[in-house]
Amino acid sequence: MLTFFLDHSHKEKDCCGPVTDKLIRLVLNSGYSSSTAAYVLAWALFLMVEKVVQPEPLTCWLLGTTVIFCLRLLAVRCYRQQPKDHDLTASFCVNAYAGLVFFTGVFWGLAVFFFFPPGATLEQLGIVFIGAGVTAGAIPILSPLRKLYYWYICLPLFPLAYRLFEQGGNLYLIMGGIVLFYTLVLVNSATEMQKSLVSALETRFANEALVANLRQASEESESLNLELVAENERRKATEDELVHARDAAEAASRAKDEFLANMSHEIRTPMNGILGMLQLLQDTNMDGAQSDYVKTAYSSAEALLGILNDILDFSKIAAHKLLLEDIPFSLRTLVEDLVALLNGQAQAKNIALVAEIDPQLPEVLLGDPTRMRQVLTNFMTNAIKFTPHGEVRVRARCLSAFASRVMLRIEVCDTGIGISPEKQKDLFQSFTQADGSTTRKYGGTGLGLAIVRQLVLMMGGKIGVESEAGQGSVFWCELDFPVAAAGTQTEAQKDNQPQEEGPLQGRILLVEDNKVNQMVASKMLAAMGLTVDLAENGEKALAALVEKRYDLVLMDCQMPVLDGYEATRAFRSRETPGEKRMPIIAMTANAMAGDRQKCLEAGMDDYIAKPVKKDQLRKLLGQWLVISS
Repeated sequence: MLTFFLDHSHKEKDCCGPVTDKLIRLVLNSGYSSSTAAYVLAWALFLMVEKVVQPEPLTCWLLGTTVIFCLRLLAVRCYRQQPKDHDLTASFCVNAYAGLVFFTGVFWGLAVFFFFPPGATLEQLGIVFIGAGVTAGAIPILSPLRKLYYWYICLPLFPLAYRLFEQGGNLYLIMGGIVLFYTLVLVNSATEMQKSLVSALETRFANEALVANLRQASEESESLNLELVAENERRKATEDELVHARDAAEAASRAKDEFLANMSHEIRTPMNGILGMLQLLQDTNMDGAQSDYVKTAYSSAEALLGILNDILDFSKIAAHKLLLEDIPFSLRTLVEDLVALLNGQAQAKNIALVAEIDPQLPEVLLGDPTRMRQVLTNFMTNAIKFTPHGEVRVRARCLSAFASRVMLRIEVCDTGIGISPEKQKDLFQSFTQADGSTTRKYGGTGLGLAIVRQLVLMMGGKIGVESEAGQGSVFWCELDFPVAAAGTQTEAQKDNQPQEEGPLQGRILLVEDNKVNQMVASKMLAAMGLTVDLAENGEKALAALVEKRYDLVLMDCQMPVLDGYEATRAFRSRETPGEKRMPIIAMTANAMAGDRQKCLEAGMDDYIAKPVKKDQLRKLLGQWLVISS
């Protein structure tokens, strides 16, 4: 009986999932109150029409209603005594309750049809109002099972409309039309309420799954850094904050964003120390073995950072907060750069990595080069990872080319292990790989292809895979790009403009509360020829700016006593109009969407996210400071 009333329009297509289970419980949990309310209204109808209808059928109807009422109470009591993990769709008492609710509607329909007294206007109005009350009051109670609600309201309201039309006369015709319109309003209201319930429940269960996977990622990051004894206590504190944020995420969807922001900041802060110290160590004199050890550690740390970035990208896509850029870029240059970058990985496995680019491909397109690079990098690194021998070939072909737009098909073909057809359907799903042994042998979070699929769809394209087990794979996407005007310069070309060489000049105030990051940044800046003073919070930074004149301030954002945002606002409020503006650059582990804009709104002039690389920091400072000749 219950299966007949279940609605499978939501994402959960089976009849025994958590969303369906919760919807059923919402109906049964209010079983006592709803049954009592319906029974009280039955008595109201009985008392109202007992003087104008035959007593025998009315009494029989009331007795039947009483029996149904008692059985409904018994069914609810039976349901509440069941174990919480009991399969509700197979439960006799739950199915019985659904059937009894249906028969309650049947009895109301019989009452309206047979006890509608001709000529007794007052009783007729009473029946109309009782029918309206019975059906409207059931919206919040029965809307989780909206098909059951539809039957429950249509069984009495349709006979009521029929009886009104049967009376004849304009007034009764209008009232009958109102009853039918009222039925449509109730149906629409129940539909919208059920959609809201389903959406809220699906979001809740999706958040719980995301929290579980984030916990797994946190444990993986901890295991990768067990040998870093100096950061062990810091990582334990970070894990506690992540657990706290996870608990908050279970309570509400918006807490998830706060949790991810904290996780990003807290992991990026020690990662800045790890990567920074490894970069400094690479500049020292080491033998060959030591140099290899440092490169391996640096590569592992960057892989951990890549996992963090994947999780953040996945969260932003799920929350519809990821925005795509629309700037000039060269797909040809992007492919060639990636081939050059990944060629070392391919050569290490004796794999040929080659590119085939259509000569008709326009030189400059309009799109998001960062996300396009992310798509190709994922395709190419996966191809190299899962190809033990042979080659990986990157193809970029023009399917159609016009003066203003071009349709491209980009393929990454390999001679690797391949994928069986039954595994391909789950390949672009979150947290999945072809099989469990793949994770053990090759690693990976299972997020990469899910993110790539979402990025391609956001760019208005298509994505797919063609493969057979043992025969290699072809991952492809088709994208439509506008063509940039002739002579347009890409962002990469602008960034590659020759810059002045030589050490930098100036005195820098470094505002940073983390001791490891203080040491890393100080040594990097000193190696660039700069004089560095330290301040461990915003309050001490303001005091230092009063005592000395600095050429530039590197400002962390999250600090005790006074954070970087408030310190910047306070300093800007003290500046004298007309004087040369002091450059303040945010150097922060806040790398979520909107953090850069938040820094600029606080009065900062530029932004660099941790972990900081030496060449990026040198390039940024070169835009604000004097370079020695």
